[in-house]
Amino acid sequence: MPTTNRPTWAEIDLNNLAANFRTIKQRVGPETRVMAVVKANAYGHGAAACARRLAAEGADWFGVALPEEGIELRDAGITQPILCLSGFWGDQSALCLQHRLTPVVYRIDLLQRLNQAAREAGVVVDVHAKIDTGMGRLGVRFDEMNEFVAAVSELKNVRIDGVMTHFAAADDASCRPLTHDQIRRFQEGVSVFRQHGHTPRHLHLANSAATFGEKESWGNMVRPGGILYGLWRDVLPLSVGDPDLLPVMSVHSRIALLKWVPAGETIGYGCTFEASRRSLIATVPIGYHDGYMRGLSNRAHVIIRHSFVPVVGRISMDLTLVDVTNLEGVEVDDRVTLLGMDEPGSELNVTAEDLARISGTLSYEVTCGVSSRVPRNYID
Repeated sequence: MPTTNRPTWAEIDLNNLAANFRTIKQRVGPETRVMAVVKANAYGHGAAACARRLAAEGADWFGVALPEEGIELRDAGITQPILCLSGFWGDQSALCLQHRLTPVVYRIDLLQRLNQAAREAGVVVDVHAKIDTGMGRLGVRFDEMNEFVAAVSELKNVRIDGVMTHFAAADDASCRPLTHDQIRRFQEGVSVFRQHGHTPRHLHLANSAATFGEKESWGNMVRPGGILYGLWRDVLPLSVGDPDLLPVMSVHSRIALLKWVPAGETIGYGCTFEASRRSLIATVPIGYHDGYMRGLSNRAHVIIRHSFVPVVGRISMDLTLVDVTNLEGVEVDDRVTLLGMDEPGSELNVTAEDLARISGTLSYEVTCGVSSRVPRNYID
């Protein structure tokens, strides 16, 4: 039967997501809480659906980047605490209160706005303070903590319920001295809060890499991100080995057109591929606007009929060409796997890390880059 939509889609295996969460929980043990990071639309996997499954599996907290992302989770029925990792902007104080979002704080002027909104609402609002221990992005510098904490102590409607930091290179053994410095600076910063009478309950440092690192880097809560979605080969230390994490996203399409191209003829923008023989070329309806990156041109492979076949010519905005000359019986509408396994248990597999390496990027960018015009089909 003819399809009513373009035959390009992503499959999101929520059972694999749940299995990864259980692997992480088993690693850190019952005494350590797990904040499941679902920012950036759950790294492209779909925040609402992933958060609902993770909530059912026992996630203690959820981490988002923005209040807008937190509101999306509340609208999806998520009741667990939600931390806004990038804080909040301008006049979003009331939104954080209204939707029970816990912001990360690192600027006194924003804290003062939040304190005023909480005072007007007649509540005390919990926040998590971020210490910049060496990442150099958000956070109060570790050597300026005394001034910050003294100013916070003047605000009566704000409670420091958590203290956090973020590692710069927990996956890199050569940067281990910096990681140890960050742990020490964090501990010293927590002491400053306690000396001023604050009693933070939640102490967290560990991103995905540190979750599989030394226990001293955990605090009493970890923040796994990419590893929840089976992205680990380019973010975990080599010493970890195979952590038994399963890929959650796969991306598929179907052959839209087959045509023979004579030897010596070029195809695609810029004439970057010339047929060295009479070649059968398949057109696949996916392109760089869908997240199949232009940097994969003439370098990546896809899976059709249980075989790898090469991408040829430049990937365009909406279409990709592959050489299927060697495939027996290939037909229009044959399934094309651009990311993921040929079938469960198959040795034929295109991983996000493979595509990232070819494109000179990180696996996170591969899945985050799968655009909203690629529908997500959830396996649950």
